[in-house]
Amino acid sequence: MIVCPWKDLGRYAPIIPGLEEAVEAVAKLESYEAGTIPLSGGNKILVQPGVTKPWEGSELEVHHNYLDIQYIVKGQEVMGWAPTETLTPAGEFNTAKDKGMFAGLNDTMVIREGYCYVVFPEDAHAPGKHIGEPNEFIKLVVKLKV
Repeated sequence: MIVCPWKDLGRYAPIIPGLEEAVEAVAKLESYEAGTIPLSGGNKILVQPGVTKPWEGSELEVHHNYLDIQYIVKGQEVMGWAPTETLTPAGEFNTAKDKGMFAGLNDTMVIREGYCYVVFPEDAHAPGKHIGEPNEFIKLVVKLKV
């Protein structure tokens, strides 16, 4: 997992194929209306305005075919993280959605406006949560094939 200010994410372009195109596409965005922005090679950017959900009872998700870059444009969220190998599957992996759910001990951190995190297939994560009061947010989720 990588956590950094969005402005610094470009330094990882040599090790994350498709990152440069995604960063350029984000820089050209004129609005943050909910939707999907296609990129080359099956990559995409999801624009997700929303409200955080309670942390209690959260499971963590994993993806096999994509890494996620989750960028908080406005607001903040609490996210959970753990190595997938330390968790227990909480159901069957959905290959059509490239998503599996896991349960177990994990760490949490607040991701504030202007920051992003990169989660790879070995990183189970629980995005879009809150501890205490809900928060409105606008988030960009960049999905890059691995």
